[in-house]
Amino acid sequence: MIKRCRPVVRTALCFISKNSFDMKKIILYAVMAIVICCNYACSKEGLVEDFSEDLIEDSSYPTTIYRLPEETLSQMRSDFAQRNPNVHTTLNQFGFCAMIEAGGVDGRSGGFTETEAIAAVKEFVARNPEYTGVNKPNKLQFRSISSSIGYNNAVFWHFKTENQTINNIEVDFTEILLHTQNRTVVMCYGNYFPDVYVPKKFNFDSKRAKSQLLGKEVFHWGWGGQYSAGIVKTEHLQKCPTNLIIIPITTDEKIELRVAWQIRVDALYIIFTVDVMTGEIIRESPTIMS
Repeated sequence: MIKRCRPVVRTALCFISKNSFDMKKIILYAVMAIVICCNYACSKEGLVEDFSEDLIEDSSYPTTIYRLPEETLSQMRSDFAQRNPNVHTTLNQFGFCAMIEAGGVDGRSGGFTETEAIAAVKEFVARNPEYTGVNKPNKLQFRSISSSIGYNNAVFWHFKTENQTINNIEVDFTEILLHTQNRTVVMCYGNYFPDVYVPKKFNFDSKRAKSQLLGKEVFHWGWGGQYSAGIVKTEHLQKCPTNLIIIPITTDEKIELRVAWQIRVDALYIIFTVDVMTGEIIRESPTIMS
């Protein structure tokens, strides 16, 4: 509060020094300055606190991946297609495997066993580290593995990896999907990120991040449209589970990898995601189906 009041007090004193007042008027203006400060501080009570004055700037944060020039991207897509002639997918604007229709041919006849299919997809990942973002294919973990039979008894295997983790922090939306047909890998989309910077010191620990939510009104959608679930209060945040996560914020031009606190406010059926460096609420996810 003192820092916020300094400009007001300084203005009052400057005004006083430029004018000849008696002692009573000086006291009167000083009191007015203090009252203004107190009213300002009271108006902020229970709402988001202003931390802007003491935030540490880290020029390395966040990790940002930019859209590739078309010429570079064209060369990379050509290299990917030549390196993987049986794969039907190609690369997105950042140079990672994506669900964009490309060339490719049908796989060889016959079918993989599960062990053979796992070996095949790991070999594919190892052959394409710059396009999958996976640096250690042997340690790749799968969330799910399934198989199916297609037209002309083609044998398909379907793989979904676990999300990437960095310093034991999960990177959201980084599962990779791979598919084999008969005895060939034919599709790959999704990616890990080869380099992600995690600041050693956060501006917002979990307690400070929670304080950013005080006074925020939560809205949900129902059959009747949008409705208010209530306002975040101190008692709502006392037992809120929190955990660190890395969130890719993606636009057409760039990807920003933000380190953030996930704060689950069960009383209002919502999960907030708060950036550890800026205090910005970067995502709100309801936990109920409307």
